Amino acid sequence: MKSLLTVEELESRRPSGTLPLSQDGERLDTARIQKALDDATGIIVAHLPWLIDAETGDIVSVVPPQFAGAVLAACSDIACHRLLDTVASAEDEREWFKNTMALIEKISAEHQGGLEGPGFQESAVVYPDEKEGIRDGRFFKKGRLF
Repeated sequence: MKSLLTVEELESRRPSGTLPLSQDGERLDTARIQKALDDATGIIVAHLPWLIDAETGDIVSVVPPQFAGAVLAACSDIACHRLLDTVASAEDEREWFKNTMALIEKISAEHQGGLEGPGFQESAVVYPDEKEGIRDGRFFKKGRLF
């Protein structure tokens, strides 16, 4: 499965000098960065399985636009947490990681049941009909509408 971001895209999102260099100290450690991006993609897909195309088994070609920026930012954040191992060392970084994961969970909830997401759940409008045994379950509060 391809990752959500490439090494070049991650590099463009991060301040220069923040990604790890290879042992020669001259070039980026692209193999290690790619592994972190693959891990981050796996973490995100585990929470957002709708990102996988059912036919190809790979990441969907177009992430729904209302989630695209947040999903890519989360991928960048999680990859950097894995590369720099700051989750275990700094309380601010742990909080940032928790917020990133909370955002992914919010996207998942929004996509599956929110008003903005495509919603995989089928639904139908049911009208009350005493003959069919469907009672009118609505209730009305006293008060003014305006």
